[in-house]
Amino acid sequence: RTVKDEETGKVTVMVCRDAKYKVEMEYLKAKVDAGAQFVITQMFLDAQVYLNFVKECRAYGIEVPIVPGIMCLNTFGGLQRMTSLCKTRLPEGFMEEAKAANTSDDDFKLWGVKAGVAMCKEILAGGAPGLHFYTLNLEKVVVGTLLGLGLVTAEQAAACSTGDADAKFMVSAQGITTGAKS
Repeated sequence: RTVKDEETGKVTVMVCRDAKYKVEMEYLKAKVDAGAQFVITQMFLDAQVYLNFVKECRAYGIEVPIVPGIMCLNTFGGLQRMTSLCKTRLPEGFMEEAKAANTSDDDFKLWGVKAGVAMCKEILAGGAPGLHFYTLNLEKVVVGTLLGLGLVTAEQAAACSTGDADAKFMVSAQGITTGAKS
């Protein structure tokens, strides 16, 4: 969302900023004060959105780990639906790259892995304490991303997928963390 400062006239692109932003941040702080030990974010596709959110949380006194919620990119149609539904901000040129990669399901998934690895590297470098993947029971892109990040071995990745189809069985990456507190 863009907001124009009435005094300066400056236009600013804001993340999660609406009339209820302050109320929502105070509510999140109250949840943490009541005992929440970590926060998992809504999906995002722009690493800077996560990094800005963590900074905002710290400004509100929210000091628990903020775990990034990663939506894996499995299909172009799914990307379009989810970004529209969640009003997700995209990095410049992202949708054009996605469209160009949409030549086949496999090609799009490969691009989704590449995009996921790049974003995850950026947020991990920015201090993310781990990663939470919204898998929708589709493990191929998640496993490919974990492999690309070096968080699983090729042997472990192969054990997660026994065929061409996703969701043959539940896959868990619980316990894979970086040890960093963000």
